[in-house]
Amino acid sequence: MGKILLQGKDGQIRLIERGMAYPAEGGSTTHYLEVLFCEMDFSATISRPRTEERLIMDRGNFDTVSHYAEGDDAPRYAPIPISFSCRLSDTVDTRALADLLSAASPGVVVAGTTVGARIPLNNAAGGTSYFVTFDGSTTIDGNSLPAFVDSTKCSFRVEVLWDGTTDLGYRFEEVYFTPSEQSITESADGLMLSGSGQCFGDVTRITAFQSGTSVLAFS
Repeated sequence: MGKILLQGKDGQIRLIERGMAYPAEGGSTTHYLEVLFCEMDFSATISRPRTEERLIMDRGNFDTVSHYAEGDDAPRYAPIPISFSCRLSDTVDTRALADLLSAASPGVVVAGTTVGARIPLNNAAGGTSYFVTFDGSTTIDGNSLPAFVDSTKCSFRVEVLWDGTTDLGYRFEEVYFTPSEQSITESADGLMLSGSGQCFGDVTRITAFQSGTSVLAFS
């Protein structure tokens, strides 16, 4: 019998913004921040749960009319966890990543626009553009997701891709990184950032990254 060998692979994560800002905020170009794997510890659910099947019986007795009834939609729409870690270097990438995950630059709603909150990247990447939130812009089962009550929260599209003979990847829509759940750990080898987010949107398979421009183009 042949054996299947599963081993760590090189991979990348991209945090992607909606890219629908007005021209003064970067135009319609979609920007992303790229993160390279380092500890092979990416973790996420690769599909959304389905609704519960509840067995309906006659006063607790199973008979010929017993049947299943669908439970409520809460499990289907509940956020699913996503986490990863990366080593930090003394570059503009690190400052941008830290700002995006920690909400060091809280989202702002720009007057006169309708595309939601933005995280200004003037401190992170040396430019003056914004990372535009995906909040309230995607669907699950054809149903549009509502926007967050807190309009300053920003969610991103997260894509992960593993290199191989056949590349394997997933897209996670509307991922929000709770500021208090992000951490930095120091060791003799350097600094490690651990990111932990919640995916409010759908999960789909991909074989290539969405096209876009690196966030460093802002600088």
